[in-house]
Amino acid sequence: MAKKKYQQFVFSDFKENMDLPFMSKPQAYFRGDTQIPGANMNFGWQCFIKPILLEKEPHTHDAHEYLIFLGNDTADLFSSFDAQIDLFLGEEKEQYLIDKPTVVYIPPNMVHCPLNFRVINRPVFFTALLQSPVFTKTMNGKEFTFRGPGVDGPIKPEVFK
Repeated sequence: MAKKKYQQFVFSDFKENMDLPFMSKPQAYFRGDTQIPGANMNFGWQCFIKPILLEKEPHTHDAHEYLIFLGNDTADLFSSFDAQIDLFLGEEKEQYLIDKPTVVYIPPNMVHCPLNFRVINRPVFFTALLQSPVFTKTMNGKEFTFRGPGVDGPIKPEVFK
């Protein structure tokens, strides 16, 4: 088959099978310019099925980030939400309880987390969207970068600390 003119902008290999006990698999991740050169965002879709203190340490990103929490029933993403999630924002760790579908905007360099999926009565559909070509975060003065399992190997546990 002949190569199409815009083929470089179409990507369908974003399935990942991280074996983590707190989320269903497979997961879906788009790894920014690692997968489509020039792309300026990273995002993942995960379905959390068990409670987990996902991000224990506060961190920052040098780009805009959006955290999206929804129920997992695609016929009704809103009434299928049944969870309690704690998110902490700012240097002072101001606590927010997420107990309904929610979008959180995190400006560049804003301290955020811990993120605690404390109660999950029904699976939670979660997306973190970072407007950056590469996923990078700064935590405890150290920078972490992850371009995807095909580039960096399997995800390392410290990414979730």
